[in-house]
Amino acid sequence: MEKKETVSMKRRALLLLSAVLPLLLGGCWDRVEIQERLFVMAIAIDKNLPEKGKRSFYEFSAQFTEARALSGRLNNTNISPIWNATSTGPSIFECIRLMATRVARQPYYEHLQIIIIGEEMAKEGISHALDLFFRDHESRRKIKLVIAKGTGKSALAVKPRLMPISGQYISRLTEEGESKTARLPDTTSIGQFSTNFHGGSNSVLPRITIEPHEVKMAGGAIMKGDKLIGWLSDQEVKSLRWINGTFSAGDEIILQNPEGGTPGFTTMEVKAVRSQIHTEIRNGKPVFTVRVRGEGNLAEDGLKNKPTIEKLRKKEIQMNQIVQNKAESLIKKMQNTYQTDIFGFGEELRRHQYAFWKTHENNWEQIFKDAEVHVSVEVFIRRIGQFK
Repeated sequence: MEKKETVSMKRRALLLLSAVLPLLLGGCWDRVEIQERLFVMAIAIDKNLPEKGKRSFYEFSAQFTEARALSGRLNNTNISPIWNATSTGPSIFECIRLMATRVARQPYYEHLQIIIIGEEMAKEGISHALDLFFRDHESRRKIKLVIAKGTGKSALAVKPRLMPISGQYISRLTEEGESKTARLPDTTSIGQFSTNFHGGSNSVLPRITIEPHEVKMAGGAIMKGDKLIGWLSDQEVKSLRWINGTFSAGDEIILQNPEGGTPGFTTMEVKAVRSQIHTEIRNGKPVFTVRVRGEGNLAEDGLKNKPTIEKLRKKEIQMNQIVQNKAESLIKKMQNTYQTDIFGFGEELRRHQYAFWKTHENNWEQIFKDAEVHVSVEVFIRRIGQFK
């Protein structure tokens, strides 16, 4: 009896094993070899003006490359490391599907680094163009987002001299630029933009301008909600960073004839900046006070005079006045020209004057336009370097 039970158990085990083994052996049935994959490195989305009777709104451009190009193994061949393809359609999803009629291999979007939105597309609004990437599980929320002066498609066509893949080159510009200059706003991902947009906040996105062999990344695109309404120069982006205290690379300030005697220029390097925005309600209206504090170095002195305490104080006064004037000019521009709060004043009001905010949040644009804003700047020179 025991012998029969043992045989029966062995048979059951064999049957179970024969059922499970095919599943294990077939684990790689749907794999795609890496050399067969096409990686999408960058995407450009432009507004398309369809011919009469045709239905299309988007011009969708993708930059493809393969594993050999990413590993640098195409350097000694005549094969181009990239291929740019464009499709048009009424939705981004359809544009992507239309790529299958032109691309012989399956595109993979896991390596997508940056999305470039063309100027005309940005004026229409970009949330609908990005909706697919907000929803799709393959899209990383950290994909960078920039606005092109002109078309995004032309940015992908740039042939940089030092890097073979223009999408990687533009993506690297955002990273390197943010760490080395204050002339462009913080890098914004599609996830951050989605959070800002759905939270009712405005944004300033990096601006790129296109030339045949390079892309210049400086200045910012003013986004009211999800629509492009204007541009900030690189100097105005620097002022925005002063107001918000968001310095990662520091700033340089040129002083002209700061000592009032011999004509010349002095360059100050400001590394550490902190800002505070104070809010209060006076006579039923909000009043904002922006206090900026920082420290800087004497980077370059064209006057060649021996520095003294008195001369350094003159430099500090002129430097602080320059920063204050530029900050006040930017605030007035946003109040009078665009009626758009890019500084976070509304958020500060919501946090510290909630009762007033709750009553007036639907009329915030008009309130911001008429709001009283004061700016004070104190930056001190801490180091002057060697003097011989």
